[in-house]
Amino acid sequence: MKWELPILAVTGVLIAKVDRPTDNRIQSKPLQQTAGQWSNVGLGLELGSAALAYGIGCGKHHSYLRDTGFKALAAMGAAGTADLALKLAFDRQFPYTPNSTGKFWGGGRSFPSGHSATSFAFAAVVAHRYPKKKWVKWRAYALATGVSLSRYPAKKHYPSDILIGATLGYVTGTYLAAH
Repeated sequence: MKWELPILAVTGVLIAKVDRPTDNRIQSKPLQQTAGQWSNVGLGLELGSAALAYGIGCGKHHSYLRDTGFKALAAMGAAGTADLALKLAFDRQFPYTPNSTGKFWGGGRSFPSGHSATSFAFAAVVAHRYPKKKWVKWRAYALATGVSLSRYPAKKHYPSDILIGATLGYVTGTYLAAH
């Protein structure tokens, strides 16, 4: 419980004091579109990289690369599945919904962010599998952070959705990389 309670506390503060007031700060449609496109491109890069690592690892009989690709794909799938279950359970309104209040059990699938969950699952696996290659680890986490944070200006998620999605992905990826 070293970090779980602080994450929960920060999430509570975000939900109570930050999510709604910050929702109205982004008014630029071009920024919303660019951020939405960036998050999809970044997630596609992660998914493609994992699939490519698996395919090349299989083709070249390179078991470590193959296993890294497989674990990354499995972690992304597991994080996405857990994310969907939480979305169904919490049913939070999206920020882009007209007259949205960010209400839970209000008809939406905003909480948590699936892009954040799958991106951080990928990054956690890559970081765990290549701990001595700091440039690989930092780039994987930088890409996951970019994908995740871009969901806010895209008006797809509230900050608390992004934080919990990233945490879910990190935990899932770390667990699957180690097993």
